[in-house]
Amino acid sequence: MLTLSPGSVCDVCAEEYNPHCVPNSIPCGHIFCWSCCNKIVQKTSPRLQAACPFCSEHFICGDVHLLHINFPGSGGVTPRWQGDLNEALHHRSPSRGEDLSSLVEPSFLRIRAEARRLEDKVAKVVARECSVEEVSTLYKELEEWLTNGEYSNVQSYSLSSSAVLLKTILTNHIAHSEATKTAKGVEAILKGKLDDMELKVSKLETNLKQQQALYTQKVQECQALRAELTRCTLKSAYSRATNLPARPSTAASTRSSERHQTVSSSAASSYKEPAIPPVLPRFASLRSRSASASAAGVQKSTTPARTTAPSIRSQTSTKASMLSVSLTCYVPNSPIKTTDYLRLTLKTFYDAPSNYQSTELR
Repeated sequence: MLTLSPGSVCDVCAEEYNPHCVPNSIPCGHIFCWSCCNKIVQKTSPRLQAACPFCSEHFICGDVHLLHINFPGSGGVTPRWQGDLNEALHHRSPSRGEDLSSLVEPSFLRIRAEARRLEDKVAKVVARECSVEEVSTLYKELEEWLTNGEYSNVQSYSLSSSAVLLKTILTNHIAHSEATKTAKGVEAILKGKLDDMELKVSKLETNLKQQQALYTQKVQECQALRAELTRCTLKSAYSRATNLPARPSTAASTRSSERHQTVSSSAASSYKEPAIPPVLPRFASLRSRSASASAAGVQKSTTPARTTAPSIRSQTSTKASMLSVSLTCYVPNSPIKTTDYLRLTLKTFYDAPSNYQSTELR
């Protein structure tokens, strides 16, 4: 029956042996707790065989044997490996056996304490959030501890796994940092393009509002011009309606007068009355006599019988002027024919001398 001294721990997990954590032996002779042996077997690839973390000798799960240990609290019992080591050293150097035994045991304990310290640091880093610098520092420390030749005989499987885990964390962090940096660069480029597009959209909206305002203004101007045009059209139509006998133009009046003279001359030449020749000299003499009488009446006053004659002559002159006006003012669109109009005018003229003669005879 083996007896362990207090403080005996597993070389892998650094857990102290107790009734719940008993030691187990593998074919190479190294002793670990059952939990560590089981983890080594489970984490090994199915195509490979599990290997001892100290000597790399292969073993399978059936090769693990439980060691029956007595756990009384007697501290005077020396562990088996320590006793064998002391015995071997005593045979080689009897005079210095005790000194070598006292030097070997503290060195081993110091290495185990260092391994436990590193394991605690790894557990703290995993349990809480930490910076990249802390993880990188711890990884370097583990690498130094694992590659140191002094600790080759007591290398811990947990520390090796922790080193691999920390390396994976650092690699992922570096990849994530690179991806984040690239994403930020792309985001900045897209954000710049988005700002440019928003600026262009705002400019287009402003231009659109200006064009809409200009269009509204032009529509109002068109409506005002249409209203003004309608008002002018109505005003022109009203003025034409009120001034229906419109005043002919100069060219039209000239053509009308020429036509009137032509028609009058043709009518006068075609129409001949027998009484016209003696009338014209008579009309001229009467006109000259009325003019001389009017001049004499202005210079001096005469008897009432003489004053009546100028008025009669003035009437005759007035009728003669009416004849001349009637002859010159010819209306082209009049329903009265030219010959009838001349006859009517001459008849009026012939009536005037008869009245005058009757007045003189009286």
